[in-house]
Amino acid sequence: MAHKKAQHSSGGGGGSGHGDDDRPWVYFMIDAFFLCTQFFVITFKVKSDEVVLPQKMPPGGSAPARTVAVDTKKKLTVHVMRTGGAASYLFMSREMNLSSFCDMLSSSVSAGQEYQVRVSYEPEVPFQDVISVFNACSKVKIAECGLIPLRGRDAGQ
Repeated sequence: MAHKKAQHSSGGGGGSGHGDDDRPWVYFMIDAFFLCTQFFVITFKVKSDEVVLPQKMPPGGSAPARTVAVDTKKKLTVHVMRTGGAASYLFMSREMNLSSFCDMLSSSVSAGQEYQVRVSYEPEVPFQDVISVFNACSKVKIAECGLIPLRGRDAGQ
């Protein structure tokens, strides 16, 4: 496509000499600028609801009264080990198998008290033996049962 070249005259001719007809993108840029400006003007909103802080201080000073949260949950600690190729559970200072652990757990839980069970385990214990503690807790309706991050006998203390 050939472009038409503007004839420049040295005299005060009628043309501007800038070749505006050759640059239609200028009109597009002006239109785009005005569209963006209109968008920002139309979507601009002045926030009229400003929150006013109360001018009165609370009774007893500016510091809020501190309440101490009392944890009324009874904490139980279970340690899972492997002895003789079978899982054994250390609960209430007694080492036992899974069935006797479940019986002792259900007999030690009372209906009115909330309990929190903390489980620790040795590194060589398969995790299915640890999951058995979580299953036993859910059977007796203990909602809070979690792992202690440390491993070993001294982790529960």
